[in-house]
Amino acid sequence: MKRNSRLTTSLLLLGAVLSLPGFLRAGDREFAAIVQRIQAHYHQRPLRFMGLAGFFANRAHPQGVKSIKLAVFEDLDPSLHPPDADFDAFLQQVVGPDFRPFVRVWSRRDREQTFVYARELGRDFEMLVVTIERDEACVVKMKLNPDAISRWIEEPEERARSSAHGGDSEDDR
Repeated sequence: MKRNSRLTTSLLLLGAVLSLPGFLRAGDREFAAIVQRIQAHYHQRPLRFMGLAGFFANRAHPQGVKSIKLAVFEDLDPSLHPPDADFDAFLQQVVGPDFRPFVRVWSRRDREQTFVYARELGRDFEMLVVTIERDEACVVKMKLNPDAISRWIEEPEERARSSAHGGDSEDDR
């Protein structure tokens, strides 16, 4: 009887460990879904160093940015661009009602699309930016300190100078 109990416990523990990566990714399902959609649509993977760039950005905490995820795609085939309305509908479906459209820009002449979504996340603010240009695409998801962002809006020139000289303070994080 004790052996069955150990086996059951071991199987439950194994199941919990195997489901953990999916659980950890669940919070970033929007980012992952958008990156996967671009990857599948263009048959192109994001640049490899992007994970490393996100790692360093998360450690450096630029002015008010608490965390950042970044995926950059290059050398995309412009003939594969999705129709504007299709990609917009896809994004709205992925982000759901929690994210609010902040900026949507389409340039038919340059074949560029930019989408910015934002939502409150507890005391923080989360922003999702997706741009598709002629032969490049970028997906950025950031968690931001709303107080630091307010200071940027109030004094953009001063905050830019401070940031350029490594002057982020602890309260900007």
